[in-house]
Amino acid sequence: MPHRPLKQILVIDDDPDVLAVASLALTELGGYTVETCESSAEAIEAVRGFGPDLVLLDVSMPGLDGFGVLSAMRGVPATSSTPVVFITAQAEPQRIAEHEDRGCLGVIQKPFDPVALPDRLEEFWKLHGRRRVETHQREFESLRRTYIGELPDKIAAMQEAAAALAADGWDRTRVLLLSQLAHRMAGSSGLYRFAALSRSASALEEIVKRLLADSAWPPPGSPADLARLVQAVGRTARTEAEATAGDVAARGRIGPAPRT
Repeated sequence: MPHRPLKQILVIDDDPDVLAVASLALTELGGYTVETCESSAEAIEAVRGFGPDLVLLDVSMPGLDGFGVLSAMRGVPATSSTPVVFITAQAEPQRIAEHEDRGCLGVIQKPFDPVALPDRLEEFWKLHGRRRVETHQREFESLRRTYIGELPDKIAAMQEAAAALAADGWDRTRVLLLSQLAHRMAGSSGLYRFAALSRSASALEEIVKRLLADSAWPPPGSPADLARLVQAVGRTARTEAEATAGDVAARGRIGPAPRT
């Protein structure tokens, strides 16, 4: 997943010399758009309008300190997840580590090397990109596990429609329902990287669509043939779900299709 470039940086520090040096280094050497603030109150207003990609934030400031500013930023929609790099003359690794889950990327010790500042912030920006990918992967895997847990019910709905056709004969409404169920499964299983299930459901959907498009009704052949195709989709779903690494809960939950 490509990570967009770092462009806008907000620097917050009560020392005007720090602001001047940091701003010069970041604009002239890094080519960034930089805005500076000398107080926590000014910073909270600035984040609303500036929309920084990253905030370079002093820890020790009069009034509201850097941790307080971070808390205030998280209450503003525009900066609810904006990454922060703290700058401080005092090592406070424990307090800073406690804010890692709030978007703190790390700390730069004062006095810092102005020439190296752009490269340091780029390193932090890359770290931010890696964390975003890791978060996305965790969230995706959580959704994927939920989908696996729902597969038995999705397969059962298809099997129920197919079994009713096999028992009662051709019924256009039930065939249309089966087409819709196959269509949804083909799309959703593909999104969750169940390629074989997506192909199997797509093939079933195409067959059902051809039956519905045929001017002759009822179609030739037995609906039991359609039920057997649904069984095949169920077997594919069970096999792929059980093959998913680490998903023990999925094993055995998608049972075989009922006999018709």
